[in-house]
Order: sequence, then C-alpha cells, then structure tokens
Amino acid sequence: MVKLQKNSKRQTLKQKYAIIKKVAAHKKKLKKIIKKTNIHNRRSTKKSLKIPECIFKKNILENIKNLSLNKKKKKDVPNCAEIQINHHDDTTIKNIKYFIKNDISTTEGEENNTDIESIKENKKKKKKTKDEHITDDFINNLQFSDYINLDFIDKMRIYEKIKECHYKDLNEKYIYVDNLLDVIKNSDVVFYVIDIRNPLIYLDKDIINFINSCKKQIIIILNKCDLLDNGIIEQWVVFFRTYFITLPFISFMNKSIQPSYLCTKKSNERNYKIHNNYYNNITMNHKMSNTKSCPIKNIIENLSKNKHITYGVIGHIYTGRNSFINTLLKEFNYINNLKNEQIDIKLTHNINLFVKPGLILKKELNNLQLIKKLHVLKHEEIITLLEEFLLTLTGKNLIRLMNIIKQDELANKFKEMCSNDTMKQLDKANNKLQIKKYIIHSYLYQKNQEGQINNQINFKNMKTLYHNLFMNKIFYYVIPKSKISCDNQNGDILKYSSTPFLKDLYYQVDKFVYSQKKPHTDFIIIKSDKFNSYN
Repeated sequence: MVKLQKNSKRQTLKQKYAIIKKVAAHKKKLKKIIKKTNIHNRRSTKKSLKIPECIFKKNILENIKNLSLNKKKKKDVPNCAEIQINHHDDTTIKNIKYFIKNDISTTEGEENNTDIESIKENKKKKKKTKDEHITDDFINNLQFSDYINLDFIDKMRIYEKIKECHYKDLNEKYIYVDNLLDVIKNSDVVFYVIDIRNPLIYLDKDIINFINSCKKQIIIILNKCDLLDNGIIEQWVVFFRTYFITLPFISFMNKSIQPSYLCTKKSNERNYKIHNNYYNNITMNHKMSNTKSCPIKNIIENLSKNKHITYGVIGHIYTGRNSFINTLLKEFNYINNLKNEQIDIKLTHNINLFVKPGLILKKELNNLQLIKKLHVLKHEEIITLLEEFLLTLTGKNLIRLMNIIKQDELANKFKEMCSNDTMKQLDKANNKLQIKKYIIHSYLYQKNQEGQINNQINFKNMKTLYHNLFMNKIFYYVIPKSKISCDNQNGDILKYSSTPFLKDLYYQVDKFVYSQKKPHTDFIIIKSDKFNSYN
C-alpha cells in the first residue's frame, strides 16, 4: 500500500454530526430569547422621534399618545358597510334608522371628548331631553287610536321606558324573553294564540300586563275549535269577549300528514293513510278550506283602515302559532318563499306581519302547568303531569279513559272498590282519592312478584297514555268549577274600529267556525279550578 504524503481535508462524519447538533441547539436558544424579549419586533421598529426642547414639546407628545390610542380603537371597531334598503324588510329598516338617530349624537360627543365622565353626563342630558314629552302621565292617558298615529321612534321610546321597569321580573320568570319581547316591540297588535280545550292555563298575567302597558293591543285567538263542540266554544267566546277582542279559529295547517319522503314505498304510504285515524278528517277539512275562506282577513283589514299596523303572534308550545301564521299568509295569497333572514312581510300596503312567533315559556313549572312545555319534559315530569291530570277526572271519566286505553281490568277494579261495602271501610273524605291514586299508580308503575306496586316506572303505559292524551287522540276539555274573572283589557280599540266590527265581522267568524263539521262528539269533561293559572 502506498501512503499519502498529505493529510485528507475531507470532513469526517463525526465532525459533521457535531456541527448539526450545535446549530440545532443554537436555534433553540434563539427561539427562547425571541419568546421572552420579542427581539424581532424590537429590531423592526422604527427609531423613536427625538423632539428637541421647545415650548410645545408636551403638547406634541400628548397628541402622539392620543393618535396611537385612536388607532388601537379603530382596529377593534369593525368598518361600516353599505346597507342596501331593497334587500331588507320594513322592521329592520325602522330599527336601523332608530339606532342611527339615537347613536349618531353620542358617537360625535365621544370623538370630541376623551373624558369618560363627560361622556356619561352628555348621555344623561340627552336621555332627559328625549323623555321630556314621554312622561308617565302621557303613557297612562295614551289610547290605542293615538298610539297608532305616533312615529316609530316615539313608540320605541315608550317600549324602552316600560321595558326598564319590567325586564328584570320577566327575565327571572321566563325563558327566551328577548325573542318574545322582540315580537312585542316590533308589532302594534299582538295575536295571543290559546288552546281552547284548556284556555285559562295558557293565560299569563305578566305578559298581558306588559303588552297593555306598552299601549299595544291584544287579540286572543281561541285555536283548535275543530276539537270541541259548538256549545262550549260559544261559552268561552262570550267569556273572553267581555275582557278582550276574541276570535275563534280553526287552523287547517296544524294537522300534518306524514310526508312522502318518510314512506319508502307506495304501499307503506297507503297503509299509513288507512291506519291513521285522522286522515279522512284532514282531507275533509282541506276540501272545506279550499271552498271557503276564513273571514279573519276581513277583521285585519277593518282594523287597519287608513292606518299602517304590524301584527305579531305569541303563544305557548303546541298552541298553533306557526299554523296560525301560515293560514294568515294563505288568506292574503302570499306566494313568495320565506327567507331565513326575513322577519317582516308586507301583506298589503298598510298591513305587515311579523313572521317569527314569540314563545311564552316559564322557567319554574310544576304539576299541571307542565303541560306548557310538553316538548322538553323528563320522565319524572311526565309522570307527575299524568298523575295530576288523572286525579282531576271524575270517577265516570276515569272509567271511560281506562276503557279507551283498553284497561278494562282496572276500570272494573275501580268500580268494585267504589262500591258501598269498601266505601264504608275507608274515610269518607279521602276514600275516592285513595282509590284513584291506587289505580293510577297500578297503571303507571310496575309491580313486584308479590303484586305490590314499585317505584319503577312502567314506560310502555306511560308513553301510550301521554301520546293519546296530548297528541289529540283522546278528546277532552276543561271547565272551571267556580266563577272566573279577568281584568278588563278591551281598551279603546272597539271605539277606534268601526261599529260593524262587533256585529258583522264577529258574526262572520263565528258562523264560519260553527259551520265546520266536528269529527267527534264524545268528550272527557274535566271540572277543576287547578288549570286556572291567570289568577
């Protein structure tokens, strides 16, 4: 082997890997330093201005500070965008104009004044000047005919003044208060939709008083009149018309047939139509709705003679708010598809409808008031509702209900226990209640091997009874035992509206409702004062 005279300059692998390790360690160090000291930002910053000693040095430095603060504020505030009025409905445009008129002066004051105290003082002064003509006496003496003639800005000021007084109480009691108040705020006349089978439980005094204090008008809609006999409808109409403007109503949109996309085959769709108890009644009602039109359109047109009025709809769950809105749109031949952003619809040149319905839902509901939130009930709440509901029934109606559910054994057992021999053994005051509770518990709860009732729920029986009672398969209605009364809230809308309103238009609505064929004549009657939540 020949030996090389010179040493090789080639880098060994040991040296190469050592250099790579050192470079990686150096980069890690730099990253740590950058995180702690922001060295890159410090290098990129411009050199600070050196202001020479002069008389105006302090003022110049203050101006530089103010400019930097204003730049930071402008970054946080989003830039103003152009609004195309054609793409928005009337209520949004009115609210935008009201917002601009109120806030334009405050923003100008904030730009000129840097002190927070001076800004607050300016706001207080402007509030006083705005509310000078809207006093408590002015609101109390204001009538509905005068309220309609007011500008939108004055209406909003009245609303905001009353909202300040009542908002805390309403927010503590009700869920989704802001959505409900949004409907009341943007409407002049509010349709309060109520289930006529049990109307007093759906009347909330707080909401009615709030609407009346805002000087807006309430029209009560007694919905689901097709599920009751004409005699009972007449009694409720006479009662409510002494206190409110009341219209009986049948909505043809609320009874929904299963859509075709849920049925995979035509045979399944046919079987559904055959097995559905209401299919024939639905087709009958749809034919009738095509031949006749509900005269509620005439009432709305008569109320808004030569005046621009917006109507809103509020109510509880499963009272028919959405179906009422859909029937109104159908009556006014509104064909255009509703957009998600659309809040207000112009039905005619002077009639607007607030499309989004307001939901009335209390936070704390117990016993029979749980019927107001049927969509979100837990199993324990369902059982308490069913127990309280069944305890209000008389003995005859309880037997009838058990026969409808195909529980003939329990019905016969109830008859035997209510016989004279067993009644003598029990106390006279609590004998029927004890027997009712025993039969209700034996149906809703499971039994041991020994035959004693457990605390475990019988889910099958619970679901069947719940579905039959509250999904319109068992027909019932509630009548109060004692005399009832409400506050007289009719207002002066009857003076404002023309005199034929009471005679002709009421007559047209009543005639239309009473002329409709009722599918059922056999009802379970409940006489109880427990369903009255208004007083």
